[in-house]
Amino acid sequence: MLDEKRLSMEEVWKESGGEISSDTFHEFVRMGKRIEKAERRRRGGWVAGCVLAMAVSVAAVSFAGITLTRKNDVLAPLDATRSMTVMSGKISSLTLPDGTTVRLNGGSTLLYPESFNGDKRIVYLSGEGNFMVASDPEHPFIVKTAYMDIRALGTTFCVHSYVNEPTVRTTLKEGKVRVDIPSAEIPSYILEPDTQLVFSPAQSSVKTSKVDAARVLSWESGLLCFSDASFPEVAGALERRFNVSISYNSVDMRNNALNVRFLPDETLDDALEILKMLIPGSSYKRNGDRVYYQF
Repeated sequence: MLDEKRLSMEEVWKESGGEISSDTFHEFVRMGKRIEKAERRRRGGWVAGCVLAMAVSVAAVSFAGITLTRKNDVLAPLDATRSMTVMSGKISSLTLPDGTTVRLNGGSTLLYPESFNGDKRIVYLSGEGNFMVASDPEHPFIVKTAYMDIRALGTTFCVHSYVNEPTVRTTLKEGKVRVDIPSAEIPSYILEPDTQLVFSPAQSSVKTSKVDAARVLSWESGLLCFSDASFPEVAGALERRFNVSISYNSVDMRNNALNVRFLPDETLDDALEILKMLIPGSSYKRNGDRVYYQF
């Protein structure tokens, strides 16, 4: 199965012409997820959204002189590119060459260079990561996702950008960041501490609001906090935390507003029971790593 995955990913890489664009990066993600689902079905079960962009590990690490692009706009060269992919149910940490510390949530992939050269420090993220940026005013630190760029100088912030979710979020805890969204009506935003920006690519809409950033970033310590969150948002977080698949039977749950907190020592069954109490008339069935929720 690993050989099949490697060959499939290398085909995507060859078709990209040796460049990682947002489309190419998403295709890596989609290919990895399709192969993983097929393998899990063969074994008698599957977990949606469990694996992200194994191609990054297979292809990107093997090629030097990679150029990251968004459409035809060359963003920056990454020499001797490295990557880190975190499976669902896990949280991992790494220190970048400049001393910046990153905590990656499950289902996330980060591309970064072996060393930062030039006048910018650039990384590429799919998933969710908390960044504690090493101060270097002469070399801005930039996190690039498929839809937005986050620029910081010595600060702490979180980026939430999963390919299969309808919104992309940036939450600032300390310092100041500039968020650039080329496709939005207003392309640039400056965030102050305890501010969250939410971008919906489908509607090309941007919303900023005051939040408790410490609560938003608390997932790295095992605490999950939600404020006015939709059921799919909560379900996605539980899928990544417990490495399961959660299906539900109502699109109306995209418009609800859940306020809930799950403690680090609470199990999946604990979390499902809490949701059942919060949503009148709801129920669920669990079969191993698959959960079916009804409303």
